[in-house]
Amino acid sequence: MKQAIAEVLRVAVPLMISTGMFSLVLFVDRTFLLWHEPSQMGAAMAAGNLFWVCICVFVGIASMTGAIASQYVGAGQRSRIGRLLWQSIWFSLATMPLFLILGWNAERLFQWTGQTPKLIPMEAVYFRVLMWGGAAEVMQTALSGFFSGTHRTRTIAIVSVFSGLLNLVLDAILIFGLDPAWWGGQGDRIGELGIVGAGIASVIAFWFKPICYGAILLRPRFRHTYGILRGLCWDRRMMSRLIYFGFPAGLMYTTEAGAFTVIVLMIGRLGDVPLQATTMAINFNMIAFIPLVGMSIAASVLVGQHLVRSGPRFAIARVHAALLIAWAYAAAWALAYWFGAELLISLYELSPPALTSDGVASDPTMSLRIAEGLLGFVAIYVLLDATQLILAGVLRGAGDTWFVLLAGLSVSIIALAIGIALEPDWELGTPSVDVALNWWWWVLTCWVISLAVAMAARYLQGSWQKMRMV
Repeated sequence: MKQAIAEVLRVAVPLMISTGMFSLVLFVDRTFLLWHEPSQMGAAMAAGNLFWVCICVFVGIASMTGAIASQYVGAGQRSRIGRLLWQSIWFSLATMPLFLILGWNAERLFQWTGQTPKLIPMEAVYFRVLMWGGAAEVMQTALSGFFSGTHRTRTIAIVSVFSGLLNLVLDAILIFGLDPAWWGGQGDRIGELGIVGAGIASVIAFWFKPICYGAILLRPRFRHTYGILRGLCWDRRMMSRLIYFGFPAGLMYTTEAGAFTVIVLMIGRLGDVPLQATTMAINFNMIAFIPLVGMSIAASVLVGQHLVRSGPRFAIARVHAALLIAWAYAAAWALAYWFGAELLISLYELSPPALTSDGVASDPTMSLRIAEGLLGFVAIYVLLDATQLILAGVLRGAGDTWFVLLAGLSVSIIALAIGIALEPDWELGTPSVDVALNWWWWVLTCWVISLAVAMAARYLQGSWQKMRMV
Protein backbone atom coordinates (compact mmCIF):
# COMPACT_ATOMS: atom_id res chain seq x y z
CA MET A 1 0.00 0.00 0.00
CA LYS A 2 2.89 2.37 0.73
CA GLN A 3 4.15 1.95 -2.83
CA ALA A 4 0.69 2.62 -4.24
CA ILE A 5 0.24 5.75 -2.10
CA ALA A 6 3.67 7.03 -3.14
CA GLU A 7 2.87 6.50 -6.83
CA VAL A 8 -0.51 8.21 -6.54
CA LEU A 9 1.03 11.19 -4.73
CA ARG A 10 3.84 11.50 -7.30
CA VAL A 11 1.38 11.81 -10.17
CA ALA A 12 -1.40 13.65 -8.31
CA VAL A 13 0.41 16.36 -6.31
CA PRO A 14 1.39 18.54 -9.33
CA LEU A 15 -2.13 18.18 -10.71
CA MET A 16 -3.62 19.04 -7.31
CA ILE A 17 -1.40 22.12 -7.15
CA SER A 18 -2.61 23.14 -10.60
CA THR A 19 -6.31 22.67 -9.85
CA GLY A 20 -5.84 24.03 -6.32
CA MET A 21 -4.44 27.26 -7.75
CA PHE A 22 -7.57 27.53 -9.88
CA SER A 23 -9.79 27.15 -6.80
CA LEU A 24 -7.72 29.77 -4.95
CA VAL A 25 -8.13 32.21 -7.83
CA LEU A 26 -11.91 31.65 -7.85
CA PHE A 27 -12.07 32.20 -4.11
CA VAL A 28 -10.02 35.41 -4.12
CA ASP A 29 -11.74 36.69 -7.28
CA ARG A 30 -15.20 36.39 -5.71
CA THR A 31 -13.99 37.68 -2.34
CA PHE A 32 -12.59 40.81 -4.02
CA LEU A 33 -15.95 41.32 -5.72
CA LEU A 34 -17.70 40.93 -2.37
CA TRP A 35 -15.48 43.61 -0.89
CA HIS A 36 -16.13 45.86 -3.88
CA GLU A 37 -19.91 45.30 -4.10
CA PRO A 38 -21.54 42.23 -2.49
CA SER A 39 -24.15 41.72 -5.19
CA GLN A 40 -21.36 41.44 -7.77
CA MET A 41 -20.07 38.30 -6.07
CA GLY A 42 -23.42 36.54 -6.49
CA ALA A 43 -23.64 37.71 -10.11
CA ALA A 44 -20.15 36.39 -10.80
CA MET A 45 -21.07 33.03 -9.29
CA ALA A 46 -24.15 32.59 -11.49
CA ALA A 47 -22.46 33.91 -14.65
CA GLY A 48 -19.28 31.91 -14.04
CA ASN A 49 -21.27 28.70 -13.69
CA LEU A 50 -23.15 29.38 -16.94
CA PHE A 51 -19.82 30.13 -18.65
CA TRP A 52 -18.51 26.71 -17.62
CA VAL A 53 -21.70 24.99 -18.80
CA CYS A 54 -21.30 26.63 -22.21
CA ILE A 55 -17.69 25.55 -22.70
CA CYS A 56 -17.43 22.24 -20.84
CA VAL A 57 -18.48 20.00 -23.76
CA PHE A 58 -15.58 21.41 -25.77
CA VAL A 59 -13.22 21.27 -22.79
CA GLY A 60 -14.18 17.61 -22.34
CA ILE A 61 -13.36 16.84 -25.97
CA ALA A 62 -10.04 18.69 -25.73
CA SER A 63 -9.19 16.84 -22.52
CA MET A 64 -8.89 13.58 -24.50
CA THR A 65 -5.69 14.95 -26.02
CA GLY A 66 -3.80 13.75 -22.95
CA ALA A 67 -5.23 10.21 -23.08
CA ILE A 68 -4.52 9.82 -26.81
CA ALA A 69 -1.03 11.31 -26.44
CA SER A 70 -0.30 8.82 -23.67
CA GLN A 71 -1.27 5.95 -25.98
CA TYR A 72 1.00 7.28 -28.73
CA VAL A 73 3.86 7.33 -26.20
CA GLY A 74 3.08 3.75 -25.20
CA ALA A 75 2.98 2.68 -28.85
CA GLY A 76 6.33 4.35 -29.60
CA GLN A 77 4.74 6.85 -32.01
CA ARG A 78 5.78 10.09 -30.34
CA SER A 79 6.18 11.88 -33.67
CA ARG A 80 2.39 11.75 -34.23
CA ILE A 81 1.63 13.78 -31.10
CA GLY A 82 2.42 17.07 -32.87
CA ARG A 83 -0.30 16.46 -35.44
CA LEU A 84 -2.73 15.56 -32.63
CA LEU A 85 -1.96 18.84 -30.87
CA TRP A 86 -2.64 20.83 -34.03
CA GLN A 87 -6.04 19.16 -34.44
CA SER A 88 -6.80 20.23 -30.87
CA ILE A 89 -5.72 23.79 -31.67
CA TRP A 90 -7.92 23.95 -34.80
CA PHE A 91 -10.81 22.56 -32.79
CA SER A 92 -10.27 25.15 -30.03
CA LEU A 93 -10.17 28.09 -32.44
CA ALA A 94 -13.32 26.85 -34.19
CA THR A 95 -15.28 27.23 -30.94
CA MET A 96 -14.63 30.96 -30.66
CA PRO A 97 -17.45 32.22 -32.95
CA LEU A 98 -19.98 30.12 -31.02
CA PHE A 99 -18.76 31.48 -27.68
CA LEU A 100 -18.95 35.08 -28.90
CA ILE A 101 -22.52 34.54 -30.17
CA LEU A 102 -23.51 33.20 -26.75
CA GLY A 103 -21.89 36.20 -25.11
CA TRP A 104 -23.80 38.57 -27.38
CA ASN A 105 -27.08 37.02 -26.17
CA ALA A 106 -26.10 37.02 -22.50
CA GLU A 107 -29.00 39.14 -21.21
CA ARG A 108 -31.57 36.91 -22.91
CA LEU A 109 -30.00 33.83 -21.32
CA PHE A 110 -30.26 35.27 -17.81
CA GLN A 111 -33.73 36.70 -18.37
CA TRP A 112 -34.85 33.24 -19.44
CA THR A 113 -33.61 31.78 -16.11
CA GLY A 114 -35.74 34.24 -14.10
CA GLN A 115 -32.92 36.05 -12.30
CA THR A 116 -33.72 39.19 -10.29
CA PRO A 117 -33.62 42.32 -12.50
CA LYS A 118 -30.82 43.94 -10.48
CA LEU A 119 -28.46 41.00 -11.06
CA ILE A 120 -29.05 40.47 -14.78
CA PRO A 121 -26.93 43.41 -16.10
CA MET A 122 -23.97 42.38 -13.91
CA GLU A 123 -24.32 38.70 -14.80
CA ALA A 124 -24.62 39.52 -18.51
CA VAL A 125 -21.57 41.78 -18.72
CA TYR A 126 -19.39 39.36 -16.74
CA PHE A 127 -20.51 36.41 -18.88
CA ARG A 128 -19.98 38.42 -22.09
CA VAL A 129 -16.38 39.26 -21.12
CA LEU A 130 -15.59 35.70 -20.03
CA MET A 131 -16.70 34.29 -23.39
CA TRP A 132 -13.70 36.01 -25.02
CA GLY A 133 -11.58 33.54 -23.08
CA GLY A 134 -13.65 30.44 -23.78
CA ALA A 135 -11.51 29.26 -26.72
CA ALA A 136 -8.38 29.87 -24.64
CA GLU A 137 -9.67 27.58 -21.90
CA VAL A 138 -10.39 24.84 -24.45
CA MET A 139 -6.94 25.31 -26.00
CA GLN A 140 -5.04 25.25 -22.72
CA THR A 141 -6.85 22.03 -21.80
CA ALA A 142 -5.69 20.48 -25.07
CA LEU A 143 -2.08 21.66 -24.80
CA SER A 144 -1.78 20.72 -21.13
CA GLY A 145 -2.87 17.24 -22.24
CA PHE A 146 0.52 16.88 -23.92
CA PHE A 147 2.29 17.37 -20.60
CA SER A 148 -0.02 15.05 -18.66
CA GLY A 149 0.08 12.44 -21.42
CA THR A 150 3.89 12.46 -21.45
CA HIS A 151 4.01 12.51 -17.61
CA ARG A 152 5.34 16.08 -17.29
CA THR A 153 2.74 17.20 -14.76
CA ARG A 154 5.21 19.50 -13.01
CA THR A 155 5.09 21.83 -16.05
CA ILE A 156 1.31 22.05 -15.70
CA ALA A 157 1.67 23.02 -12.04
CA ILE A 158 4.25 25.74 -12.75
CA VAL A 159 2.23 27.34 -15.58
CA SER A 160 -0.93 27.21 -13.47
CA VAL A 161 0.76 28.92 -10.53
CA PHE A 162 2.05 31.78 -12.69
CA SER A 163 -1.31 32.13 -14.42
CA GLY A 164 -3.06 32.23 -11.07
CA LEU A 165 -0.71 34.87 -9.69
CA LEU A 166 -1.24 36.98 -12.82
CA ASN A 167 -5.00 36.70 -12.37
CA LEU A 168 -4.82 37.73 -8.72
CA VAL A 169 -2.68 40.79 -9.44
CA LEU A 170 -4.91 41.89 -12.30
CA ASP A 171 -8.00 41.30 -10.13
CA ALA A 172 -6.70 43.67 -7.45
CA ILE A 173 -5.85 46.36 -10.01
CA LEU A 174 -8.87 46.10 -12.32
CA ILE A 175 -11.58 45.52 -9.72
CA PHE A 176 -10.55 48.28 -7.29
CA GLY A 177 -8.53 50.54 -9.60
CA LEU A 178 -5.50 52.67 -8.67
CA ASP A 179 -5.78 55.13 -5.79
CA PRO A 180 -4.04 58.49 -6.56
CA ALA A 181 -3.27 58.78 -2.85
CA TRP A 182 -0.65 56.04 -3.32
CA TRP A 183 1.62 58.54 -5.14
CA GLY A 184 0.47 61.66 -3.31
CA GLY A 185 -2.33 62.62 -5.67
CA GLN A 186 -6.00 63.31 -5.09
CA GLY A 187 -9.31 62.31 -6.62
CA ASP A 188 -11.23 59.14 -7.35
CA ARG A 189 -9.67 55.79 -8.12
CA ILE A 190 -8.44 55.31 -11.68
CA GLY A 191 -9.61 52.30 -13.69
CA GLU A 192 -12.04 50.91 -11.09
CA LEU A 193 -13.97 48.38 -13.19
CA GLY A 194 -15.54 46.08 -10.60
CA ILE A 195 -17.04 42.93 -12.07
CA VAL A 196 -15.93 43.87 -15.59
CA GLY A 197 -12.35 44.09 -14.34
CA ALA A 198 -12.65 40.63 -12.79
CA GLY A 199 -13.77 39.25 -16.15
CA ILE A 200 -10.93 40.96 -18.04
CA ALA A 201 -8.38 39.60 -15.54
CA SER A 202 -9.73 36.07 -16.03
CA VAL A 203 -9.62 36.31 -19.82
CA ILE A 204 -6.01 37.49 -19.79
CA ALA A 205 -5.09 34.63 -17.46
CA PHE A 206 -6.96 32.17 -19.72
CA TRP A 207 -4.88 33.17 -22.76
CA PHE A 208 -1.65 33.26 -20.73
CA LYS A 209 -1.71 29.45 -20.32
CA PRO A 210 -1.84 28.36 -24.00
CA ILE A 211 0.77 30.99 -24.86
CA CYS A 212 3.11 29.53 -22.23
CA TYR A 213 2.45 25.96 -23.31
CA GLY A 214 3.01 26.92 -26.96
CA ALA A 215 6.35 28.58 -26.15
CA ILE A 216 7.50 25.49 -24.26
CA LEU A 217 6.42 23.13 -27.04
CA LEU A 218 8.50 25.07 -29.56
CA ARG A 219 11.70 24.20 -27.71
CA PRO A 220 13.96 21.96 -29.87
CA ARG A 221 13.62 18.81 -27.75
CA PHE A 222 9.84 18.90 -28.08
CA ARG A 223 9.71 20.27 -31.62
CA HIS A 224 11.80 17.45 -33.09
CA THR A 225 10.82 14.50 -30.89
CA TYR A 226 7.07 15.03 -31.13
CA GLY A 227 6.82 16.51 -34.63
CA ILE A 228 5.35 19.83 -33.48
CA LEU A 229 6.09 21.70 -36.72
CA ARG A 230 5.73 18.68 -39.04
CA GLY A 231 2.24 18.14 -37.69
CA LEU A 232 1.01 21.57 -38.84
CA CYS A 233 -1.80 20.27 -41.06
CA TRP A 234 -5.41 19.13 -41.01
CA ASP A 235 -6.01 15.44 -40.32
CA ARG A 236 -9.69 14.52 -40.62
CA ARG A 237 -9.25 11.02 -39.24
CA MET A 238 -7.37 12.19 -36.17
CA MET A 239 -9.87 15.00 -35.59
CA SER A 240 -12.73 12.48 -35.77
CA ARG A 241 -10.98 10.24 -33.23
CA LEU A 242 -10.51 13.18 -30.87
CA ILE A 243 -14.18 14.14 -31.03
CA TYR A 244 -15.44 10.53 -30.87
CA PHE A 245 -13.59 9.68 -27.66
CA GLY A 246 -13.98 13.13 -26.11
CA PHE A 247 -17.69 13.68 -26.67
CA PRO A 248 -18.88 11.43 -23.78
CA ALA A 249 -16.44 13.13 -21.42
CA GLY A 250 -17.70 16.53 -22.51
CA LEU A 251 -21.33 15.52 -22.05
CA MET A 252 -20.52 14.24 -18.56
CA TYR A 253 -19.01 17.61 -17.63
CA THR A 254 -22.06 19.35 -19.07
CA THR A 255 -24.48 17.16 -17.16
CA GLU A 256 -22.93 17.79 -13.75
CA ALA A 257 -22.12 21.45 -14.38
CA GLY A 258 -25.57 22.05 -15.82
CA ALA A 259 -27.33 20.51 -12.82
CA PHE A 260 -25.23 22.55 -10.41
CA THR A 261 -25.83 25.74 -12.38
CA VAL A 262 -29.59 25.18 -12.46
CA ILE A 263 -29.59 24.80 -8.67
CA VAL A 264 -27.61 28.04 -8.27
CA LEU A 265 -29.90 29.86 -10.69
CA MET A 266 -32.96 28.61 -8.78
CA ILE A 267 -31.39 30.01 -5.60
CA GLY A 268 -30.69 33.27 -7.46
CA ARG A 269 -34.46 33.70 -7.87
CA LEU A 270 -34.73 33.96 -4.08
CA GLY A 271 -32.89 37.30 -4.03
CA ASP A 272 -29.45 38.81 -3.41
CA VAL A 273 -28.91 37.66 0.17
CA PRO A 274 -29.54 33.92 -0.41
CA LEU A 275 -27.36 34.04 -3.54
CA GLN A 276 -24.55 35.85 -1.69
CA ALA A 277 -24.68 33.35 1.17
CA THR A 278 -24.69 30.43 -1.27
CA THR A 279 -21.72 31.88 -3.12
CA MET A 280 -19.78 32.24 0.14
CA ALA A 281 -20.42 28.61 1.05
CA ILE A 282 -19.69 27.33 -2.46
CA ASN A 283 -16.41 29.26 -2.51
CA PHE A 284 -15.16 27.25 0.45
CA ASN A 285 -16.58 24.08 -1.09
CA MET A 286 -14.56 24.76 -4.23
CA ILE A 287 -11.34 25.01 -2.22
CA ALA A 288 -11.88 21.41 -1.08
CA PHE A 289 -13.41 20.08 -4.31
CA ILE A 290 -11.25 21.41 -7.13
CA PRO A 291 -7.87 20.03 -5.91
CA LEU A 292 -9.54 16.61 -5.78
CA VAL A 293 -10.05 16.91 -9.54
CA GLY A 294 -6.27 16.53 -9.81
CA MET A 295 -6.48 13.39 -7.67
CA SER A 296 -9.27 12.08 -9.92
CA ILE A 297 -7.14 12.61 -13.03
CA ALA A 298 -4.23 10.81 -11.38
CA ALA A 299 -6.47 7.88 -10.41
CA SER A 300 -7.80 7.69 -13.96
CA VAL A 301 -4.30 7.64 -15.51
CA LEU A 302 -2.88 5.10 -13.07
CA VAL A 303 -5.85 2.72 -13.28
CA GLY A 304 -5.71 2.76 -17.08
CA GLN A 305 -1.98 2.04 -17.06
CA HIS A 306 -2.09 -0.76 -14.49
CA LEU A 307 -5.11 -2.51 -16.00
CA VAL A 308 -3.14 -2.93 -19.23
CA ARG A 309 0.34 -3.38 -17.80
CA SER A 310 -0.05 -5.05 -14.40
CA GLY A 311 -3.62 -6.28 -14.06
CA PRO A 312 -6.65 -5.44 -11.87
CA ARG A 313 -4.96 -6.22 -8.54
CA PHE A 314 -2.44 -3.41 -8.96
CA ALA A 315 -5.13 -1.07 -10.32
CA ILE A 316 -7.34 -1.72 -7.27
CA ALA A 317 -4.42 -0.92 -4.96
CA ARG A 318 -4.09 2.50 -6.64
CA VAL A 319 -7.82 3.07 -6.27
CA HIS A 320 -7.64 2.34 -2.54
CA ALA A 321 -4.63 4.63 -2.19
CA ALA A 322 -6.39 7.47 -4.03
CA LEU A 323 -9.51 7.06 -1.90
CA LEU A 324 -7.54 7.06 1.36
CA ILE A 325 -5.73 10.27 0.40
CA ALA A 326 -8.94 11.91 -0.84
CA TRP A 327 -10.87 10.92 2.30
CA ALA A 328 -8.16 12.27 4.60
CA TYR A 329 -8.10 15.56 2.68
CA ALA A 330 -11.91 15.86 2.58
CA ALA A 331 -12.28 14.89 6.26
CA ALA A 332 -10.00 17.74 7.29
CA TRP A 333 -12.23 20.17 5.40
CA ALA A 334 -15.41 18.58 6.80
CA LEU A 335 -14.16 19.23 10.33
CA ALA A 336 -13.26 22.80 9.37
CA TYR A 337 -16.71 23.39 7.88
CA TRP A 338 -18.50 21.90 10.87
CA PHE A 339 -16.53 23.39 13.75
CA GLY A 340 -14.94 26.44 12.14
CA ALA A 341 -17.75 27.85 10.00
CA GLU A 342 -17.86 31.14 11.90
CA LEU A 343 -14.11 31.65 11.54
CA LEU A 344 -14.13 30.80 7.82
CA ILE A 345 -17.08 33.03 6.97
CA SER A 346 -15.54 35.89 8.99
CA LEU A 347 -13.12 36.35 6.07
CA TYR A 348 -16.00 38.05 4.26
CA GLU A 349 -16.70 40.64 6.96
CA LEU A 350 -14.76 43.37 5.14
CA SER A 351 -17.57 43.83 2.63
CA PRO A 352 -19.70 47.01 2.60
CA PRO A 353 -23.50 47.02 2.91
CA ALA A 354 -25.20 46.01 -0.31
CA LEU A 355 -28.40 47.04 -1.99
CA THR A 356 -31.02 44.39 -2.42
CA SER A 357 -32.97 43.94 -5.62
CA ASP A 358 -35.52 46.38 -4.23
CA GLY A 359 -32.87 49.06 -3.75
CA VAL A 360 -32.86 48.76 0.05
CA ALA A 361 -29.61 48.56 1.97
CA SER A 362 -29.10 45.05 3.35
CA ASP A 363 -27.27 44.04 6.51
CA PRO A 364 -24.10 42.09 5.50
CA THR A 365 -24.34 40.06 8.70
CA MET A 366 -27.49 38.41 7.34
CA SER A 367 -25.61 36.82 4.44
CA LEU A 368 -22.76 35.83 6.76
CA ARG A 369 -25.10 34.16 9.24
CA ILE A 370 -26.89 32.21 6.52
CA ALA A 371 -23.58 31.15 4.93
CA GLU A 372 -22.40 29.70 8.27
CA GLY A 373 -25.43 27.43 8.30
CA LEU A 374 -24.93 26.41 4.66
CA LEU A 375 -21.42 25.19 5.41
CA GLY A 376 -23.12 22.52 7.51
CA PHE A 377 -24.53 21.05 4.30
CA VAL A 378 -21.04 21.08 2.75
CA ALA A 379 -19.67 19.25 5.80
CA ILE A 380 -22.30 16.55 5.29
CA TYR A 381 -21.53 15.77 1.65
CA VAL A 382 -17.83 16.67 1.19
CA LEU A 383 -16.58 13.10 1.87
CA LEU A 384 -19.12 11.63 -0.52
CA ASP A 385 -18.23 14.26 -3.11
CA ALA A 386 -14.62 13.10 -2.89
CA THR A 387 -15.75 9.49 -3.26
CA GLN A 388 -17.83 10.05 -6.40
CA LEU A 389 -15.10 12.15 -7.97
CA ILE A 390 -12.36 9.54 -7.48
CA LEU A 391 -14.52 6.57 -8.50
CA ALA A 392 -15.80 8.40 -11.60
CA GLY A 393 -12.16 8.99 -12.56
CA VAL A 394 -11.40 5.30 -12.02
CA LEU A 395 -14.29 4.22 -14.25
CA ARG A 396 -13.24 6.66 -16.98
CA GLY A 397 -9.67 5.41 -16.80
CA ALA A 398 -10.89 1.87 -17.37
CA GLY A 399 -13.03 2.95 -20.34
CA ASP A 400 -16.44 2.87 -18.65
CA THR A 401 -17.17 6.41 -19.83
CA TRP A 402 -20.72 5.78 -21.00
CA PHE A 403 -21.84 4.53 -17.61
CA VAL A 404 -20.37 7.63 -15.94
CA LEU A 405 -22.25 9.80 -18.42
CA LEU A 406 -25.59 7.97 -18.15
CA ALA A 407 -25.43 7.68 -14.36
CA GLY A 408 -24.63 11.36 -13.97
CA LEU A 409 -27.37 12.33 -16.43
CA SER A 410 -30.00 10.15 -14.73
CA VAL A 411 -29.18 11.30 -11.20
CA SER A 412 -29.10 14.96 -12.27
CA ILE A 413 -32.44 14.82 -14.08
CA ILE A 414 -34.13 13.08 -11.16
CA ALA A 415 -32.68 15.50 -8.60
CA LEU A 416 -33.71 18.59 -10.57
CA ALA A 417 -37.16 17.20 -11.35
CA ILE A 418 -37.82 16.53 -7.66
CA GLY A 419 -36.37 19.91 -6.68
CA ILE A 420 -38.54 21.88 -9.09
CA ALA A 421 -41.71 19.82 -8.58
CA LEU A 422 -41.63 19.89 -4.78
CA GLU A 423 -40.10 23.34 -4.24
CA PRO A 424 -41.88 25.04 -1.29
CA ASP A 425 -43.93 28.15 -2.04
CA TRP A 426 -42.03 31.33 -1.24
CA GLU A 427 -42.35 35.10 -1.53
CA LEU A 428 -39.54 37.65 -1.60
CA GLY A 429 -38.94 39.41 1.70
CA THR A 430 -40.65 36.75 3.82
CA PRO A 431 -39.30 33.88 5.98
CA SER A 432 -40.50 31.46 3.30
CA VAL A 433 -37.34 32.35 1.34
CA ASP A 434 -35.22 30.63 4.02
CA VAL A 435 -37.31 27.48 3.67
CA ALA A 436 -36.82 27.47 -0.11
CA LEU A 437 -33.08 28.09 0.28
CA ASN A 438 -32.70 25.12 2.62
CA TRP A 439 -34.75 23.02 0.24
CA TRP A 440 -32.39 23.65 -2.68
CA TRP A 441 -29.37 22.92 -0.49
CA TRP A 442 -30.94 19.60 0.48
CA VAL A 443 -31.45 18.91 -3.23
CA LEU A 444 -27.76 19.68 -3.82
CA THR A 445 -26.70 17.43 -0.93
CA CYS A 446 -28.87 14.50 -2.02
CA TRP A 447 -27.66 14.91 -5.60
CA VAL A 448 -24.02 14.50 -4.50
CA ILE A 449 -24.91 11.52 -2.29
CA SER A 450 -26.75 9.84 -5.18
CA LEU A 451 -23.77 10.33 -7.51
CA ALA A 452 -21.50 8.71 -4.93
CA VAL A 453 -23.86 5.74 -4.52
CA ALA A 454 -24.10 5.22 -8.30
CA MET A 455 -20.31 5.33 -8.84
CA ALA A 456 -19.62 3.09 -5.83
CA ALA A 457 -22.16 0.50 -6.99
CA ARG A 458 -20.60 0.35 -10.45
CA TYR A 459 -17.10 0.12 -8.99
CA LEU A 460 -18.05 -2.72 -6.63
CA GLN A 461 -19.87 -4.55 -9.44
CA GLY A 462 -16.40 -4.98 -10.98
CA SER A 463 -17.05 -5.04 -14.73
CA TRP A 464 -14.61 -2.13 -15.15
CA GLN A 465 -11.73 -4.52 -14.34
CA LYS A 466 -12.24 -6.32 -17.68
CA MET A 467 -12.44 -3.17 -19.82
CA ARG A 468 -9.60 -2.03 -22.08
CA MET A 469 -9.30 0.97 -24.40
CA VAL A 470 -6.20 -0.27 -26.28
